[in-house]
Amino acid sequence: MNPGGFGGGGGYPPSGGYPPGGGMPPAGGGGGWGPPPGGAPPGGGGYGPPPGAAPPGGGYGPPPGAAPPGGGGWGPPPGGAPPGAPGMGAYAPPGGGYGPPPGGMGGGMGGGMPGQRVVFNGDGGKLFGTYLLYLAAPIAAAAAMAGIIAAIGIAIENAARTGGVLGVLAIIFAALILIAGELIAIVMFANKFQAFYYEALSIDGQQCQYTGTPQEIAKIILINAVLTNVTCGIYTPWAMVRMKEFVDSKVLVNGQPNRLTFHGDPASLLGTYILGSILTSVTCGIYGPWFANDLFAFMWENTRFDGRPFQFRKDPGGFFGTYLLNIILSQVTCGIYAPWGMCNILKWEAERVA
Repeated sequence: MNPGGFGGGGGYPPSGGYPPGGGMPPAGGGGGWGPPPGGAPPGGGGYGPPPGAAPPGGGYGPPPGAAPPGGGGWGPPPGGAPPGAPGMGAYAPPGGGYGPPPGGMGGGMGGGMPGQRVVFNGDGGKLFGTYLLYLAAPIAAAAAMAGIIAAIGIAIENAARTGGVLGVLAIIFAALILIAGELIAIVMFANKFQAFYYEALSIDGQQCQYTGTPQEIAKIILINAVLTNVTCGIYTPWAMVRMKEFVDSKVLVNGQPNRLTFHGDPASLLGTYILGSILTSVTCGIYGPWFANDLFAFMWENTRFDGRPFQFRKDPGGFFGTYLLNIILSQVTCGIYAPWGMCNILKWEAERVA
């Protein structure tokens, strides 16, 4: 990935753009000097200025019939040297300079639209594998273990005739194992999902990477779950903000920390969250795209990248088709399509961030 978005190693001519032989033009001469009339001097050395003053415009072209090394031109390109390139004079790059690649900056990862700041290229198949390995499989293993323990406890109870004590204890122990397995699976999947998301994300053409650990995210999930249940869901905006702040603090952009920060106020989200939850329930999910767009906007517009804010272009009507298709296909496939549907939503979201 080219972080700067420029060709030629960062927007400058290859090898520094200086004349052959290392000589710099004299001060005030307007750039490098081409060969004097009559051809190149023996030995291929540098060219000094012609007798008198520097030529207007910054230099002479190659001698008649001779092409400069590398096939480029020594003089300024047609129409003059590119703006903003002082000192390059006669040695400006062919064609007027090394500008950004076609499509402008911010395309990133080869999958974004021109000028798109945020690009998400996540693959549903990879997310499906993550889901199976870190969520479904651990829960299934915990359920199987709990079932075996419960069955053994009941069998011992039938043989020992303890009045149901052993049976009840075995069932309680099995339930605890199942709960513990589910919690571990949720934590592992949540951490792996963040790694999957940011691995597939680029911002302004720069690759992101999530560095959080399961132990760190487990504390956030546990506190959020307890406070959300105790407050009957009122704490949810605070839980969302707390998680977003934590995740952003663990994201590297182009290998550098603390470039992505979140500054949202959960109190300002509370009204939107309560109204959106009620309307989505009352309309049997039809209001969901409008609610989702409000949440997308809150998250992105309170995020800063190197201190620069984002904007989110709301389009609930345009989101409705993606939202509805994902629900239908997930239901028809008994949830198997859900990872692909999630990637479609994340791509749609990223395309509207400016």
